[in-house]
Amino acid sequence: MAIADGATAVISFNYGAKAYSRVRGAIRFMTQLAFGYTALSWLLISLFPAAFIRIFNQDAAMLRAAIPSLHIYFFGFVMMAFQYSGQSTFKSLNRAGFAVFFSLLRKAFIVVPLTLVLPRVAGIGVNGVFAAEPISNLIGGLACYITMRCTVMRELEHRKACSADRRKNNFGFFSKNLLTIRAKCSILT
Repeated sequence: MAIADGATAVISFNYGAKAYSRVRGAIRFMTQLAFGYTALSWLLISLFPAAFIRIFNQDAAMLRAAIPSLHIYFFGFVMMAFQYSGQSTFKSLNRAGFAVFFSLLRKAFIVVPLTLVLPRVAGIGVNGVFAAEPISNLIGGLACYITMRCTVMRELEHRKACSADRRKNNFGFFSKNLLTIRAKCSILT
């Protein structure tokens, strides 16, 4: 998504510049913008599904069959905002492993098994194939975003505190306090 990709440079630059509050602000802004975009997209698709389907097919029978499927498929689209934000943040901070893992988690480890299992559960048939996507958006999106919040945001707070402590001591003489700060912050530097 362009919003998340556009935020990548801002997050990376400010992280390198040790402007950790700006990194947090950029992540927050990206998440809010992505949430707004996905909510608007979901609303338009929910209110005007026929208009979107007619872009690809004019057949009335296809239209009748596709509208309920489109509603099911896009039900959890808003949760993709969390996936976009989490993955872009990980990518911005050179943690591609996390980004790849959560992409695979959502598509390979959640969608594929659900697509195979849900049609056979409770007799929901083909609707189970379409229901796999919103379920994976919910589980994968929240897992990615919560992991990002628990790892990256904590690290940013810690780095911000360490930077403030270092500025306060102004790198003067090697006092006991400065050595404590260096020991506490050495994990991250």
